Amino acid sequence: MQSLPWNDLRILLALARAQSLSGAATLLGVNATTVSRRLKMLEDGAGVALLIRNRDGTIGLTESGQMLANHADAMERHAIQAETALGQDTVLSGTVRLTASPFLLNRFVIPRLSGFTEAHPALHVSLVPDNRNLSLTRREVDLAIRFGEPKEGGDAVLTQRLGRVTFSAFTATGFADVPMGDRPWLGYESVARHLPQASWTEMLAKASGGRFSSLLMHDLEAAYETTLHMPVRAVLPDAIARNAPQLERLEDQLAQDMNRDVWLMRHRDTRGMPRMEAMVDWLTLTSLFE
Repeated sequence: MQSLPWNDLRILLALARAQSLSGAATLLGVNATTVSRRLKMLEDGAGVALLIRNRDGTIGLTESGQMLANHADAMERHAIQAETALGQDTVLSGTVRLTASPFLLNRFVIPRLSGFTEAHPALHVSLVPDNRNLSLTRREVDLAIRFGEPKEGGDAVLTQRLGRVTFSAFTATGFADVPMGDRPWLGYESVARHLPQASWTEMLAKASGGRFSSLLMHDLEAAYETTLHMPVRAVLPDAIARNAPQLERLEDQLAQDMNRDVWLMRHRDTRGMPRMEAMVDWLTLTSLFE
């Protein structure tokens, strides 16, 4: 067996976590072609099959592949411990992978991020806009911002509340020729109807005697952009929609408050890593949310 480069083992580890070439490429910040080529080189060097291509399109690991991935995971953890031992005296470098829904990233995090990146120019921040719950325990990401108190990961995941986002009903200030009663409500696709804003929209539509739009939403980003450009009504975060001159807030007809808590999640093993602590401190102290 030839010597196995650490960079290729990192690719195998990313594949073990993402279970697809595209997912591994996203984690590593490269393209899927590069991942495929490097994995082929790793298999040739190992002299054994490392990958299993499943019928559903996912990619798994053989027993040998899983063994190598486990060793790579241990190597990564030792590297983290070594980095932590160096303390805060070194310039922050490396990469922090932060995931959140597209709306939270685009509207809350990114507009305030320049100060952090200017303070740490050698540190890369990989922003992963995704509505899926990317796994911290499989190290798909390092930090995750999510609505609602987390209930996953057990003792391996550390959580802290970042704040709260309040919601209200909004509509576009334009379209003066469309009466309010004729403006439909933006509802959600069946896979997203578990979201609180979907339930609030249902209740507001019922209370106002309104109908639903033929457009079905999957997330807040789509709902926000649609409300900016069409004569519809939608439940949106106050902090963002109130600052949009194209939108006006409607009188809520619900007795209950409409709000969602925002939480930060991280893997326990990243505690004490300078680059992670810097990012966590910034997210905590910047008051991105109420």
